[in-house]
Amino acid sequence: MTRETLLLLARQVTPLNARKYLLAKGWKLAARNPRPDILLFNHRSDRYKQIIVPKSNDYELYPNDLLLLAVSRLEEDEKRDAASILGQMVAPDADILRYRIQSPQAESGTLTLPSIQALISSVVASLSAAVCDIVLPGQIRHKTTKRKDVKSLLERAQFGQTEHGSFVVKVVAPLDSQNFPSMTDGGTRRGIVHLLESVKTIVKTVEKGHTAQFIRKGLASPPFSGNLVTSIVDMQLWQDADIEISSEWAPTLPPDKGVDSTVFIPSGYFGEIEKICRGFAPKDTENPVEVFSGFVIELCGETDETEQKYGDVVVQLSRSDGESFPATVYLPKEQHQDAIKSYEKNLPVYFSGKLVRDGVRKRRVQEVSFFKLLDSER
Repeated sequence: MTRETLLLLARQVTPLNARKYLLAKGWKLAARNPRPDILLFNHRSDRYKQIIVPKSNDYELYPNDLLLLAVSRLEEDEKRDAASILGQMVAPDADILRYRIQSPQAESGTLTLPSIQALISSVVASLSAAVCDIVLPGQIRHKTTKRKDVKSLLERAQFGQTEHGSFVVKVVAPLDSQNFPSMTDGGTRRGIVHLLESVKTIVKTVEKGHTAQFIRKGLASPPFSGNLVTSIVDMQLWQDADIEISSEWAPTLPPDKGVDSTVFIPSGYFGEIEKICRGFAPKDTENPVEVFSGFVIELCGETDETEQKYGDVVVQLSRSDGESFPATVYLPKEQHQDAIKSYEKNLPVYFSGKLVRDGVRKRRVQEVSFFKLLDSER
């Protein structure tokens, strides 16, 4: 990372957060400062090591940039890079959760907009499901993860700056849980720990070849919800994509001992994870008829002898709860004409039907009763 990039990141660090970070790492504030506009810190064990950070946010007063100089000292002490240190120093009271996707498609340097939308949707779904598991433990399936307390907590999470290398979705999750009575002991941290431990359990189950046994035991006493498993499966955008989920814990609140901070899911494991997903799906509920809206993003139909189109189209659906995802819809030639107009002119459509899983990764709307363009009046 260039010095200019590090300077931009450093300028997001407030003096208060720099102080919090250093104190959390064991540095001690000196009893006396040589100047009134700086803070002097002594090393926790080496009396010859000191760090100076500015008291002011006005970095124009510091042409040599005291904060970057301090970070260079921390690089030596912590044996990690400046970008990682500054990332935590910006928000020392927050966990940083990373979802990394590794595949030949990601290595090209670009992703399609539907792909990145699907990835972010699955990231939000995984964290929502994990926190719901904490609030309502022991459920095989949550009817909804859009609970008010969960939504309020997750709304405080922020999308972090993108990082160099494989595609990474970074979530900065503040730990403060005040005003959320059901999560007074730290709902976000507990949700992240539950997410990592659940994925670790899934990976170990696949490695040991115990998928069938795990499903039978899980149906009686589920360690996590099917919503969480589904979100993990949806995260694999391509068959050859590996997924890594990791957390960089807030310096001001170290995690309990024994908590893993990184879980890696090889691409070859997802076939077995899909079995767990299917095993945790409700068997006794009928899919309700719903009304959907969205945009046609792909035409997959065929042409009959009269040169008219019919068959599958892919619609990026939007639900009233804010969830968005692609789904396949089969349309006869009468309705296919509206799908073509939606695709060519970027016009929204609305239609009714029953949403079902199509091979776990994909969704399909069946029993479509109508399919129409959505005009301004509607």
